[in-house]
Amino acid sequence: MKLRIHGNSLRFRLNRTDIEILDRTGLCEEQVRFGSGSRLVYALEASSVTAIESEFSGGAIRVRVPLQMARTWTTSSQIALVTDRAGSDGPSLLIEKDFECLHRDERTEQDDANAFPNPKASTAHRD
Repeated sequence: MKLRIHGNSLRFRLNRTDIEILDRTGLCEEQVRFGSGSRLVYALEASSVTAIESEFSGGAIRVRVPLQMARTWTTSSQIALVTDRAGSDGPSLLIEKDFECLHRDERTEQDDANAFPNPKASTAHRD
């Protein structure tokens, strides 16, 4: 699972294995470890909440998605879940399936090993 932080927005990108783990266990979690022994945890959880919500507490970013919404997303071709929190206290959230890059190099070959097939790949050669 990849996390991108930009301004007041969070973007989670999950590959096929991440999606399978979220669907099976209800939790996909990663962490960044720092030399001081501290860490930043970021997690996506299927939960009994009624709307997508986020919190930051104890060095952890947690995003909770309603159970049925998470189930539908993980088992369908739906690409993303989006919340726009403009003017509110929390960040805007984009939770999406991670697609293969259209422009490959050595770095993307490794990153894309478990990505979803890019739906634009069949039209990329026409540009």
